[in-house]
Amino acid sequence: MKVAFIWQRFLPYHVARLVAAKLALERIGAQLVPVEVASQDAAYGFPQSSLAALGPVVRVFDDTNYHSLRAAEIFDRVLTCLEWESPDVVFCPATAFPEGMAAVRYRCRSGERVVIMDEAWELTDRRGAVTRLIKRLIHRNVDAALVSAPSHAAYYRSLGFPDERIFFGVDAVDNRYFEEQVGRARERVQELRTSLGLPPYPISMLGRLLRRKGVETLLEAYSAYRSAAADPWGLALVGTGPDEDRVRAIASKISGVSFAGARHGDALCEHYACAGALVVPSESDPWALVVNEGAASSLPLIVSRGCGAAATLVEEGANGWTFMPGDVRSLALLLERMAGLPDARRLEMGRRSSGVVSGWSTDRFADGVLGAMNLTRRAPAGPLADVLTRIWKGRVSVN
Repeated sequence: MKVAFIWQRFLPYHVARLVAAKLALERIGAQLVPVEVASQDAAYGFPQSSLAALGPVVRVFDDTNYHSLRAAEIFDRVLTCLEWESPDVVFCPATAFPEGMAAVRYRCRSGERVVIMDEAWELTDRRGAVTRLIKRLIHRNVDAALVSAPSHAAYYRSLGFPDERIFFGVDAVDNRYFEEQVGRARERVQELRTSLGLPPYPISMLGRLLRRKGVETLLEAYSAYRSAAADPWGLALVGTGPDEDRVRAIASKISGVSFAGARHGDALCEHYACAGALVVPSESDPWALVVNEGAASSLPLIVSRGCGAAATLVEEGANGWTFMPGDVRSLALLLERMAGLPDARRLEMGRRSSGVVSGWSTDRFADGVLGAMNLTRRAPAGPLADVLTRIWKGRVSVN
């Protein structure tokens, strides 16, 4: 059996998931076929990942930026690629994307099965009733959904997937990597804080500087917390993005805020090691993998309920707290509460974070893959669903 996995571009967490899936597939005599649409993208600043652990990788567009391509050409090339490789099962992105729709069209032509890998939920799907109906019809030609967690299941039921065709674990990172690298970095934490220009126990936010990431809410809350605290913690913003100039202009009026720029791999782990807590203030986020990373790094968490990960990875009061998106006052109080905890209590919360995320490892992703790929094809979708599947080819967008 050949099992294909398609992503726009293989970032480090995709590679980690596929390595786990590859091992699970080999145990049952199945073959992994990794399909990377393009080698570059405009959304993330990650350097090129090492793909050696995956074995042979099919790259549809080499030395090309995904976001420079038209949806129709991605659709056509990915469909041609799948027809050439002839996998028995295809795991693909959501049907909003051209590579996802190419996989669905391949299913209709070949009679094989397709599973979408998606992390959307009610808060992130703001489309109208007509669009939702069209999406539901197209999904009749999808055999299963591998999604984030049970917190997201109701949304996929509303799109026509019965419970037995919904599987969990798509949002996983290499927990062991963060646990080990951050652990080693903590052995020299004082040296790192000095070299990185960080105060003791900074509150850290890691992510792209976009409006929907809630950075303005965080800065306003931090300003309120800082003005009331006798010995305030610093705030470290790690990442870049299109809103960086605006964020820097706001932060310039607030003491204690530092900008680290983009950090990846071991350099990112150094910032987790220096942090006293991780805050993720997103207004709307399908999941937010930085929550996984922070939890695997044994950090206490403060996470907006606008993040899909909040319901699964934050146990209220045990390893952190959640707050409503945009609620400046609540976030300021949580910053004050976190900074006021004894060190031993914060360490205990960090250990609990590690325990919670251990149930959402790359092995959980592999288990979801094995479950989804063993399903039979769904019943015929009907003529209207088939027509819509032929018409819609997805779209290319930068989130």
